[in-house]
Amino acid sequence: MNRNGRIGGGSFAWLFVAAAAGMGAACGNPYGGSSTSSDSLHATIGPQGGQLVGAKGSALDGVTVVIPAGALASDTDIEIKPASDTSPLPSSAVRCGPQIEIGPMGTALAIPAQVTLPFDPELVAENNRFDDEVKVWVHEGDQWGQQTQVDSSPGHVTVELSKLDLVGAGVNRPSEADEVHFDLHANPKFLNCLAQFPGDPKRAPSVDVTVVRGSLNDGLFLSGRNIKQGLKFDLFTLQNSTLNASGAVDPSITSVGLAWYQSDLEANNGGRMRATIRTVLLDEIFGFDPLVGLTPTNTFHVGFWFDDPNDAAACGFNVAAPTPFNGDHKAGPLAMISLPDATTGLGPLCTKPDTSTTPAHCAP
Repeated sequence: MNRNGRIGGGSFAWLFVAAAAGMGAACGNPYGGSSTSSDSLHATIGPQGGQLVGAKGSALDGVTVVIPAGALASDTDIEIKPASDTSPLPSSAVRCGPQIEIGPMGTALAIPAQVTLPFDPELVAENNRFDDEVKVWVHEGDQWGQQTQVDSSPGHVTVELSKLDLVGAGVNRPSEADEVHFDLHANPKFLNCLAQFPGDPKRAPSVDVTVVRGSLNDGLFLSGRNIKQGLKFDLFTLQNSTLNASGAVDPSITSVGLAWYQSDLEANNGGRMRATIRTVLLDEIFGFDPLVGLTPTNTFHVGFWFDDPNDAAACGFNVAAPTPFNGDHKAGPLAMISLPDATTGLGPLCTKPDTSTTPAHCAP
């Protein structure tokens, strides 16, 4: 298909880039370097409006520019191409998609255009953000301005632009004040059934959790390693931990208390697993049930159970007596759980403890 054309009718025309090209990389970020492609997509768009769409497999794959009717006063040669200027985003941001030039640069539009850019969801998750938190930066003179998305779909973000310019997708890193970090610790009895490398303390199972405080809800990002390949688990937020602050079994705790089912987990072939949760978590997570007289009860701990009882049988679990911690209510034993604070006794999802009472409580 000819990549050059003129859009002069009342309906949109679709134009595609024909050739494929790769994006440069730097510091492990596939969007950290400059493009080596000379591919471009352009068309003459008039007052009737038009749309340009990058072809699958090309350097502009996933890029769409929609110029509405009335945005341009006269026929204009519109071009989109990988950016020759790959100025880094502000230090608070991480680039997660390609930078694109939309020209003629600086062209003002009477009605904003909609621009859709692709991004890497894995890179977004690695920076403890969700897809709907991806933004687009617009290079205005010698600095970047930020545009909040008006729409998103898996791997794509859409913004409105009143002026054609250099744009790039990215996310703002969470501030340190909004992040809470903690580890989950193995239930000692079932450690060897959980471990990818049983008996090797240098490669023991580890699970790191980061919770990012949000305005409406919070995000939990879990990352595990050295877990036996293929094992499946069920993740809960919990009232109590069965371990004490040093990681040993606490004989005074006979139940985890109130438990909320949050997510499934599965270790991949490399012994790693990841999960994300988005809900109310920090300081305020609770449940209650007036039908049984359960008053508001916080669940400030995080833990997960073996999904299949047979996966823990070799470590002494009685498969004839499963636990209720999966959708079928026939799960195995607790695998890993968070530890209480040594001073307050509260779980890590409480960041505002009040020690004026005994026991301490959370003061959101």
